[in-house]
Amino acid sequence: MEESDAESFRYSEDIPILQRSEETFLEKPKPTGVAFDELVDRLIAPRMTKADNNFSDVFLCLYRKFAAPGELFSAILTRLDRVRDDKSAHYLSKTATQLRIIEVVAKWVSLYPGDFARPGTRRNLEEFIKHLSTEPIFSIAAQQIKRHLEFSVVEDDDTGWAKSDELADQEGSKVLSKDKTRSTSDLSNGMITLTVDDAIDERPSNSSDLSHVDRTSSVGTHVSFHSYDEYEREAANMEPTDVLPMNKFRYHIFMDITDDDIADEMTRIDWVMFSSIRIRDFVRHVSLSLELRSKCKSLKNVNRMINHFNHVAKWVANLILLRDKAKHRAQMLEKFMNIAQKLRRLNNYNGLAAVLAGINGTAVHRLAQTWALVPPEAQKSFAKLGILMGTQKSHFAYRLAWENSPLPRIPYIPLHRRDLVSAEEGSKTFVGPDGDRVNWKKFEVLGEVLLPLMKSQGTAYPNLTKHEAARELILDCRMPTDEEEIYQRSVQLESTAGGGGDISKKKFPWFAK
Repeated sequence: MEESDAESFRYSEDIPILQRSEETFLEKPKPTGVAFDELVDRLIAPRMTKADNNFSDVFLCLYRKFAAPGELFSAILTRLDRVRDDKSAHYLSKTATQLRIIEVVAKWVSLYPGDFARPGTRRNLEEFIKHLSTEPIFSIAAQQIKRHLEFSVVEDDDTGWAKSDELADQEGSKVLSKDKTRSTSDLSNGMITLTVDDAIDERPSNSSDLSHVDRTSSVGTHVSFHSYDEYEREAANMEPTDVLPMNKFRYHIFMDITDDDIADEMTRIDWVMFSSIRIRDFVRHVSLSLELRSKCKSLKNVNRMINHFNHVAKWVANLILLRDKAKHRAQMLEKFMNIAQKLRRLNNYNGLAAVLAGINGTAVHRLAQTWALVPPEAQKSFAKLGILMGTQKSHFAYRLAWENSPLPRIPYIPLHRRDLVSAEEGSKTFVGPDGDRVNWKKFEVLGEVLLPLMKSQGTAYPNLTKHEAARELILDCRMPTDEEEIYQRSVQLESTAGGGGDISKKKFPWFAK
């Protein structure tokens, strides 16, 4: 809006466009990027539109790519002091502004408590809370911030961030004004109360290693998870164990379980894994080198979900290839087609894509005898899912479906990860002649990818019950994981006329990293 307004007033309407010289067009070039102080001003400004709320979410999530927590906290406190010392403003206006700034701090601490784990920054925050507590109007906010500080701030895994507060103790101590003890009682008396909880529940993204942001959700009948840590502990129990032999006995057990139960359990596992990932870690997973990625402990949650996607794709292929007779393979293939339909109705796009990867992989796709025994109606319905998750026009069909899918939903993680890679590698973080201005357009692009993920993590599946038999079949079966071995099993079942087939087609393209 501001840029277009500026354009409209650049020239007088009396000057025809064709008479405007090229020199005029080059006048007053707009500065590249945005200054850090301008971003902080926007962060604490009144939120009038959805874009303002989105800015706050994206900024708090990603600011550590260009600033340390102590630097941001210092900038916020400086503005809070400025409001307090403004003698010209009415006390009602001053109080409303102070409450708005304090709300930003409260939201920041609740969503990213690890940012305050360093001694200097934590000490300044504790001092800030102490001063807030002396004023009745700010006491509720002080209690909320203090609660998150005491129970959530344990460790700051700052691997991969541009800056940290490691050496900022002395600098950070200077942020709090020496005259902070001055009374602000003239601003109290019967004003509004701060409702930080609403802002917290809006987007439960977190970056600290240990956090306890409430995420009221119910996964299964008896288990309820409320924080990233609880999801993470549950997800850690969902690693494949490779203990049960995949044989005819497992085949019959699997065929006896309803498609709904299989789809529900797959979705429950995907949801727990997706919910264990802190939003910041999606970005760090694509921006860090392999060496740094291995040092960042919280990235194990991203790796776990990626590995699970690959596991499911190979699990699907192995189950279809399990039986020697084509009619049995066709029954299993049709069952997975039906499960894929169930996953689509559950808006579990990650599970759906994994099943499609297993079925459309060369090892299964080449089984002409097997496919011939699958009812045409089932194949036709399945083909529509292939179109939905196809790569045409940069996954246009999936993107459209994703945008219009109601909550709860689980994203197709590999695609969103590729989008983050494009945004991360496509532009620099700092721009300008001196390289000191933030390229906020880059972060807007990152935000377009991350905001829907944030929103999706906020609403859990309400009625997914744990199905132990299905879980065992999904996670505990011993099976070949080498792509060549899986392909050779396919050739053994239905040999290729004229030889061993095209070696170049034996790979699963979905597994590329």
